[in-house]
Amino acid sequence: MRKYCQALFSFALLAAVCARADGGAILARQTVNGLGLTVFASPAPLRAGPVDVSVLVQDGEAPVLDAAVEVTWQASSSSSDWLPPCCTMESGAARVPAVRAHSNNKFLYSAIVPMRSSGPSEIVVKVTQGGREALLSCDVEVEAPLPPALAFWPWLVLPPVAIAGFALHQNLVKSRQKAD
Repeated sequence: MRKYCQALFSFALLAAVCARADGGAILARQTVNGLGLTVFASPAPLRAGPVDVSVLVQDGEAPVLDAAVEVTWQASSSSSDWLPPCCTMESGAARVPAVRAHSNNKFLYSAIVPMRSSGPSEIVVKVTQGGREALLSCDVEVEAPLPPALAFWPWLVLPPVAIAGFALHQNLVKSRQKAD
């Protein structure tokens, strides 16, 4: 029983290390035309493929909830990295509207932006609110995408963990039946 508890503790420790508490890393923070803009991105570091870009728009200290936000990504080079077939996208700038409905934190405008290549890139956030327009540009370095096995390891490890849990349960049931 002790080795089962140790295995469970090790698994819980591994899960705690892999947990992420926030929505990404801050890429830029600047006040433009009286609007405070903070741009977040996840995963950190940025990798080619779908990237969650979130924008916090503030007027002074208060969040702005009625803005139109658009996120544009443009690579500095024209190279293309391998992406899974479900992530293949046409070339050119990716212009995506960011909306509050996509974000868990309803103060953030969020969009999934397809970053098709690694290397130096630029993310441009355009915010329009109440006749004001603000543009914020961030230069970022996008890394190559993870190999599929590393990108999908949580899904690949789930069946063996479920089977091991079932086997552990059956073993405990047998030992209790023998004890009775």
